[in-house]
Amino acid sequence: MIDFSKIKKIHFIGIGGAGMIPLVNLIQKKEKQIEISGSDINDFPLRKKLEKRKVKIFLNHKKENIDSSDLIIYSSAINQNNIEIKEAKKRKIPVFHRFAFLLEILKNKKIIAISGSHGKSTTSSMISYLLSKKKFSPTIYLGAKTKMWPLGSQWGKGEYAIIETDEHDASFLKTNPFYSIILNVDNDHLDPYGPFQGKFNLLKEAFKKFALQTQKNCIINFDDNYLKTFLKKKEIKEKLVTYSLQNKRANIFAYNIQTFPFSKNRSYLTKACVLYKTQKYQLKLKIPSFINVSNTLAVIALANLLNIEIKETLKIISQFPPIKRRFEIFPYKKITIVDDYAHHPKEIEASLKIARLVFPKKRIILIFEPHRFSRVALLYKDFARSLKNCDYLFLLEIDSSSEKNYYTVSSQNISKEILKNNYLRKERVKLVDYLILEKEILKIIKKKDVLIFMGPGKIGNFLLKFRKKYQKYF
Repeated sequence: MIDFSKIKKIHFIGIGGAGMIPLVNLIQKKEKQIEISGSDINDFPLRKKLEKRKVKIFLNHKKENIDSSDLIIYSSAINQNNIEIKEAKKRKIPVFHRFAFLLEILKNKKIIAISGSHGKSTTSSMISYLLSKKKFSPTIYLGAKTKMWPLGSQWGKGEYAIIETDEHDASFLKTNPFYSIILNVDNDHLDPYGPFQGKFNLLKEAFKKFALQTQKNCIINFDDNYLKTFLKKKEIKEKLVTYSLQNKRANIFAYNIQTFPFSKNRSYLTKACVLYKTQKYQLKLKIPSFINVSNTLAVIALANLLNIEIKETLKIISQFPPIKRRFEIFPYKKITIVDDYAHHPKEIEASLKIARLVFPKKRIILIFEPHRFSRVALLYKDFARSLKNCDYLFLLEIDSSSEKNYYTVSSQNISKEILKNNYLRKERVKLVDYLILEKEILKIIKKKDVLIFMGPGKIGNFLLKFRKKYQKYF
């Protein structure tokens, strides 16, 4: 247990990570007297914003960085051989993994934990938006940035904390949530050197354990083949609330899903009918796709548990704005740019399918940066298949995300598979690096083209600079 009254300074190792910046923001809001510092090997987009808030940031790792710190927090990307962690242990300064520290500061809150292989950030943001609008004053911890929460978090006075969990390092198993949501279970984060030893069955078992640890209700996607098996397990069955796009037997069901072409003047991109206890409701969303309809059903299920009327939930969610890097659309006069975080073959396939519906008859140019060697090594054939629904593909090298390439895999594995199976013609696939990417894009773009920049890694930073440089031209 941490006595924050005795803490004067906290140092964050890997401070630029997606899970670390929201944590820095939370502690600054909760414990305003504490001084914050942090270190990272790479520069990151929100560094200047943190520095304006008096966070001292070192763009390196040195033992001197932790001077006068009372507590050390490290991200999942940092290993125990890190020079700052070793120095902290030598000095007997307490060291916490960022998720363990998060749970420590949330110990007096009722946790609503969102888990699953795909859709966590959107669903967590939707719930946060709904509960904020309903004056629950929730504490919020997200894996994405939004207009309402540009640092991905908020400290609230209310009893609930909404947190997006992380399965890749198995940290979500440290949670004993009051309510939980499992959106889906897919073959991702199966690094042979990771917590699941590359075995899908171990990942599945982890999600089962997560459901069992839930104190009240666990909301599950009835369309997921594995999650559906929970209904046969007596120890979980009583906790379950189900939702579906395919089966009316689920507690909440959606049908007649429509996705509309993008227009600056169009209020909604998605509509659907929702069925709950024989009552029919209309769902409208500003964001596209059947996947987001599915995510919204999970939000409705949670709202019911919190005694929020469905009509009220749907009214509020209809105004939910797109979140950053989740099929985020930037319309210009000549072209359209989409920024998308998709990094698993199923996500890529879904995003390209959405693009065809939202931008009919337009040329789709995809700039894709694969993420994690372990993911590509396991799924390169699936990646190749998922990328076929574009008109032109720029394929960048793999963003390592701090992994070592034990697999001797590269983006060429994907490219060769694409050409071998004729998913795209040879002249429509180009392996590129960041030194030539800008030039190559400008060579081929035409009026009315849609450029989709996809991946969770460095590509996001590239796009920020690219848009800033060429926004007048576009």
